[in-house]
Amino acid sequence: MRKMFDEEDDEGYSDLDKKKILVTIIPFVLIIIVLAVTLLAGSMKKEKDDTEALQQSIMDYADEHGEAEAAERQEAQRTPDPVKVEEIPTNAPDSDQEEIAPSPTPYKEVMEPGKVNLSKVTYNTESQLKEMMAYWADNNQKALDDLANLERFMAMSWSLKGTDDCYYYGEKDANGLPNGTGIAVYRDNQYYYGDWKNGLRSGNGTWIHYHIHLTENKTDLYTYHQYTGGWKDDLPSGEGSEHYEYDTSLLKEGIGYDTNLVGSYLDGMINGEFFITNLYADGTIKEWNAKAEKGAWIYQSETKDKKGNRTIYVDIHDPENYIWIKPAENVNIKVPCLIANATVRPAYS
Repeated sequence: MRKMFDEEDDEGYSDLDKKKILVTIIPFVLIIIVLAVTLLAGSMKKEKDDTEALQQSIMDYADEHGEAEAAERQEAQRTPDPVKVEEIPTNAPDSDQEEIAPSPTPYKEVMEPGKVNLSKVTYNTESQLKEMMAYWADNNQKALDDLANLERFMAMSWSLKGTDDCYYYGEKDANGLPNGTGIAVYRDNQYYYGDWKNGLRSGNGTWIHYHIHLTENKTDLYTYHQYTGGWKDDLPSGEGSEHYEYDTSLLKEGIGYDTNLVGSYLDGMINGEFFITNLYADGTIKEWNAKAEKGAWIYQSETKDKKGNRTIYVDIHDPENYIWIKPAENVNIKVPCLIANATVRPAYS
C-alpha cells in the first residue's frame, strides 16, 4: 500500500510543480520577448538613423567639394595657362603655333603713388637739371640712372603729373624759348637732352623714360627705354635708335623682346631700313633685318599662316626664319610714351 501511495503522490506533485513553473516562467518569457522585440526595433531605427545621417554627411561633403571643384574648373577656364610662343618658319604657314610680335608697348604712365609721398619731397628744378645736364654731356649713363632714382628727382617729375608740361634748363633764344643745347624733365620720369630750335626738340638728342615703381611691380617688363638720334619739330625724325632694358624675371619663354632698333624715323614713326636685336628669357640674343614705311613694317614675304599673320623680321643668319605679326597690329608703330609739343616751363628755384 505504501509503495502505491508514494507513486501516486510523486505523480501528483510533478504535475503541480509543472503548472507552477509554467505560471511563473511564461510571464518572464513574454517580458523578455517584448524587450527583445523593442530592443531590436530600436536598434533597427538607430541603424536607419545612423545610415541616413551618414548618407546626409556624404551628400553634404560631396556638395561642398563638388562646388569647390566646379569653382576651380570655372577659374581654370577664366585663367588658362599662358601659351608659349615661338618663331614660325615660312615653310609651315598652317602651323598651330601662336604668332610672335615685337615687344609690347611700354605702359604710358607707370609711376603710381607709394609709401613715399613725393608731393612732400623738397626739390630744386634748376640745380637738379643743371646737375643732370653735366652727366649727360659726359655720357655718364650710370650717373643719370642713379639721379633719376633719387627721391628729389622723382618728386621733380611727379610735380608735372597730369600735364604735358616740361621744365627746361639750357640755352634760349631772344624770346626765351629753348634754342641750342638744353635739358628737360617731363612727367613719369621722362627726360630729354640735346638740341632745341624755336622751343621744340630739333637736331640731335636723347630721350629716356625711366620705369620707376614706388610699389611692387609684377606686370611692367621695362626698367627704361630711350630714343637717341635725329629730331624735328619735337618728334624723332631721321637716323636714330631705340633701346629697351627689361626686368628679366618677367620675360616669358619663347618670346623675343626688342632690345635695340637701329634705323630711320619720320614724325616719330618707324620709316626705313632697320637692324633689330631681340632678347630671350634664356639670355640668348637674335639679330634681324626689317623694313618699315610710315609706321608699318613691310612684309618680308607673301607667306601667311592660317590665321593670316604675316612676316616682318627676317633672321640675318637664316633667311627662312621670320618673326610674324597680326596685320591689325602693324599700324602706327612709333616711339612709345613720348610726350610731344609740351608746354615749356623754365627751371626755377
